[in-house]
Amino acid sequence: MKKFKLTLTALLISVLGMATLTACGGDEYDFTVGILSGSQIPAFELGAPGFQNRLTELMAAEGLTVEFIYQNAAGDSAMQTTIAQTFAAQNVDLIFSLGTGASQRALPVADSAGIPLVYGIITDPVGAGLVSNMSTGSSSALPMETQIDLLEELLGGALNADNRVAFLFTTDEDNSVASLGRLQAVAPEGTIVPFGIPANGLEHLTQQFINIAADPTIRAIYIPQDNQITGQMQMVQNLNRSQNPDRRLPVAVADLPIVADGAVASLSVDFAANGAAAADIAFDILVNGTWPAEFYSPTVASLALYINATEADALGFTIPASLIGRADRTF
Repeated sequence: MKKFKLTLTALLISVLGMATLTACGGDEYDFTVGILSGSQIPAFELGAPGFQNRLTELMAAEGLTVEFIYQNAAGDSAMQTTIAQTFAAQNVDLIFSLGTGASQRALPVADSAGIPLVYGIITDPVGAGLVSNMSTGSSSALPMETQIDLLEELLGGALNADNRVAFLFTTDEDNSVASLGRLQAVAPEGTIVPFGIPANGLEHLTQQFINIAADPTIRAIYIPQDNQITGQMQMVQNLNRSQNPDRRLPVAVADLPIVADGAVASLSVDFAANGAAAADIAFDILVNGTWPAEFYSPTVASLALYINATEADALGFTIPASLIGRADRTF
């Protein structure tokens, strides 16, 4: 039974068997992987099993076994560090971390322990300082031209001074800030308008919806992969319907699972597939002893389109037939 740990110059071999996420306690495994989920959000809840299922499949094809120790920090930054330290003390072969904050807190722990860190569902791993000789993984950063195309098709025309989009985000969420800059860079100037709230500032959402409703040039709302706001889609839905009943706006989101909760459309990453991409990287590190030349990023071909016709009807908004016709899933 072999276990690989990455150092700057070598892969070291050791042995370990632990309790697993599935009920197989006492058995021995070829590899043990600690899974650190930063919080309880749909994206991570899809990414973790996507990673686990794919890595199990790859290992089985080679006659190898892997166990998983899953821990969710529920958004608590101190707990994220504690979980990473626990994994290091348990001498796991690899840590898979979901989310920017959890990955940032796990990296120094993994680095100190000589354990490779593979991350998943992170918009900007470079900006977050997560690309190193001890960490790599799968980004969920969208090709932003696809988001402009979606918004323009949704609105039935090009973005311009009279056809603008409100960008609703948390101002100190690194992923959201990075997404804002990337979206503005490919959109016509001045057409992506930021409306931000501070961390733990959901009470500011009401005022921002009042501000959005008061601007007649804003025709849609876009929400990036922002855990604080997407975790409160019921509030977003209620505010969008109530603040200006005569100008209820279509909401496009960067998280596919959120469409069912009150958005109108999303052209985005399949988070289970994003986890599976991270598993491919983890397999190469653990079994083949190879480190990827670069982290994985989604392509246009890997995106899925979700449409919520029910929400559109509730808003009095007509979704173009072209979008409905090619949707991968419709609610």
